[in-house]
Amino acid sequence: MIGIRRPLPIDLELIRTFRSVVHLGGMRRASQTLHVTQPAVSARIRELERRLDAQLFERVGRSLHLTEAGRLLLDESATLLDAADALQQHLAQLRGLERGTLRLATIDAVSIYLLPNVYLEFMRTYPQIDFRVQVVDSQHVARAVRDLDADLGFLALPGPRSSAVGTELEVEPLYSERLIAVARPGHALTRARRVDLATLAAEPLVLYARGSNTRAALDAVFGAYGITPNVVMETGSPEAMKRLAEVGMGIAILPEELLRTEVRSGRLGRVRLAGAQFERTLALVRRRGRLLGPAVLRFQDLLHRRWGRRRQTKKNRDPSTTDPGAESSPGEKT
Repeated sequence: MIGIRRPLPIDLELIRTFRSVVHLGGMRRASQTLHVTQPAVSARIRELERRLDAQLFERVGRSLHLTEAGRLLLDESATLLDAADALQQHLAQLRGLERGTLRLATIDAVSIYLLPNVYLEFMRTYPQIDFRVQVVDSQHVARAVRDLDADLGFLALPGPRSSAVGTELEVEPLYSERLIAVARPGHALTRARRVDLATLAAEPLVLYARGSNTRAALDAVFGAYGITPNVVMETGSPEAMKRLAEVGMGIAILPEELLRTEVRSGRLGRVRLAGAQFERTLALVRRRGRLLGPAVLRFQDLLHRRWGRRRQTKKNRDPSTTDPGAESSPGEKT
């Protein structure tokens, strides 16, 4: 049985020594340039020949001449060394965040009123990074992170347990927000001091589409009270939900942040609930076990610094006195 010899790994320094011998015309001159002894250069050439299983030089008198294998190595090694040098340079740039890519997948609430300042600071600090954000619903966020189409994802959790998004993802809850019910101005329920959940559920409701994570969170509240809501319309567009509520098609339940302008201006009236409360948790997700690049890690650091400050601010503020009037926010589909 004839054994097949496995090729040995090639040391690039041995190839550089080989090229120095060729270009400088011998081992003595190469040793002077490389600041090593001549026997050390000879040993390197022998080791390279052993690893390549090929003779690279033949001696004619006192001169060295390249063999056919030596000429092939000389021709091909220039490209190899150029590629190795370029790789080292690119890796150094990557470590210094002079190049790289950061891909995020988010629900639009995150890109509308939670992360724009983080985006801006990151892009100003690292302008060389190719920064990409895709805005989709929560299920597509999770899929993008699982399929490695996004480095990080931001989504709404379908329930209080982070395991609900699957075991392939690491989940870091970031922010819990209140969802409120709104109706057209003058609706009877907007004039009531408090409304119980059963009364609200009996009204025509315009809710997030069934199957979305936010709808799952809403259904969980109704289910906990044994109530089936009277859903007359479903949509993935919060802007559509606001407009439908405004013209009287039904009562919509949406994140409070998205309704600040409409409630303050009087375009929508708030329905205040007695007892029950709608909430959802927005979370950062990563694929479990994935090695994250320098740009991703730097974005996470920036995110945690900013969100640490935001959490502390929210802790110091009494949520019962929150005024639903601030800056305008476009829609979100989750």
